[in-house]
Amino acid sequence: MNKSLLLLPMLLAIAVPAQATRGLTCRTAGARPLEVSLVIGHTAITSVVSASLRDNGRRVPVSVAQSWLEPSELRLDLADPNAMRREARLLAKKNGRFYDGSISRGGRTRWVRCREA
Repeated sequence: MNKSLLLLPMLLAIAVPAQATRGLTCRTAGARPLEVSLVIGHTAITSVVSASLRDNGRRVPVSVAQSWLEPSELRLDLADPNAMRREARLLAKKNGRFYDGSISRGGRTRWVRCREA
């Protein structure tokens, strides 16, 4: 009995939840589409781990400047790799299985839909 009482705290200490990730892909409609691919980490705080941006099929190097992800809302600021200027701002609200909202880049704001990838 004493051995099992000593072993129980050790087993509980190593029984931690797995750190999982998932992804979202956000796309605009129409000519010259913008596409943002997000990797989302699920740890103590759910956050955007990394992002990539494509403008009309061309890759634009970006880094995540700020992100806010809740079950009902997604906010994301993407900056250039040196964090000297903002490349895009994404604001979207949960709409069923998707996030619908807007993305601003280069002085232009467009509708965007994000779905699990």
